Amino acid sequence: MDFELPDEVKEFCEVTRTIVRDLLPYEKEFQDTGVIAPIVRQTLVDNGFFGLSIPEEYGGLGLGALAQAAIQMELAHLPPQFWTELRPLMGPAARNLIYHGSDEQKNALLPGMAAGDIPICFALTEPNSGSDPSSMRTTARRSGNGWVINGSKTYISNGKNAKYVMVYAYTDKAAGARSGISAFLMPASTPGFSVSGTIQLMGTASPGVYELNFDNCELPADALVGEEGRGFHYALEGLNEGRMNVGATAVGMGEFATELAREEAKVRPAFGGVISDFQAIRHYLANMTTDMRAARLMVLDAAWRYDQGEKRRELASMAKLFATEAGWRTVDTAVQIFGGAGYCRGYAVERLYRDIRITRIYEGSSEIQRNTIAREILR
Repeated sequence: MDFELPDEVKEFCEVTRTIVRDLLPYEKEFQDTGVIAPIVRQTLVDNGFFGLSIPEEYGGLGLGALAQAAIQMELAHLPPQFWTELRPLMGPAARNLIYHGSDEQKNALLPGMAAGDIPICFALTEPNSGSDPSSMRTTARRSGNGWVINGSKTYISNGKNAKYVMVYAYTDKAAGARSGISAFLMPASTPGFSVSGTIQLMGTASPGVYELNFDNCELPADALVGEEGRGFHYALEGLNEGRMNVGATAVGMGEFATELAREEAKVRPAFGGVISDFQAIRHYLANMTTDMRAARLMVLDAAWRYDQGEKRRELASMAKLFATEAGWRTVDTAVQIFGGAGYCRGYAVERLYRDIRITRIYEGSSEIQRNTIAREILR
């Protein structure tokens, strides 16, 4: 299913596929102990995965959206805990820095991010502000030549390990979200910043996601990313790429589930034959394969157009919406084909079932994607 990709992207996908195959055996150790073997992260660092989206002048690979999406489809065969750190590097946190950061900010952080030495997190969501960022309560007020940030964030991936936080806060509440929210780059060592709790999840991240608190965190003037009051636009811009990445994740998980279900159907005995002899199972597999083919092409098309400068929000939203919904249906059907075994720990389809569910929620829920699509096509 790679024929639609440029040769250089195909080559990187083949390398990724080999790495995934080599790392998959470490899943059992992780599932048994909750500990990820150090070789997993080191392999990703050594092969440049932390620098996929980082420009070459800062030590990264400078790959576009198409290449990143295709590679993510391969990585998604692995447990998400193996590559959770990569998500902020291919999503809004890194993209906001790359597109809008000052030369000083980029020189200070991007080389370390590409080398895997400077983890970063994207802090937008709050306890009372998920799908509606305009209702955020975190504020940044001017103080002398700098800023003071107060507030909290929740459901933040990589929050505990991050050395820097890309945090969004109101600098002018009266101006509203579109002109009053700004983005700041804050060292995690800033006095007043704390990680107050871990939220355990049914899958995806280990040990979970985090709650962040900002208690009179003083930042210098140059902590502002880009222009004051443009943070809301920067976040939405970064979410376009983040949404395509989530769509690619769902495609990878769904394709892996299809592969596992197909092989299981060929060997699982029933009524004197195997279950793939029965039309019901064949139709399941036909629908799964068709869904994932369509989802793959939709995500890759949106990513290719994004690289060509066609950065339309509805395309990213369509790709995420369709891929995550189709991926969920596909994994659910794979569990059905496995029967009782598919509901047991130790089977990859059970892990996929837990992990893919969040893709319909984060980086904008399916309902938000439908709102975005409708708004854009009605303009």
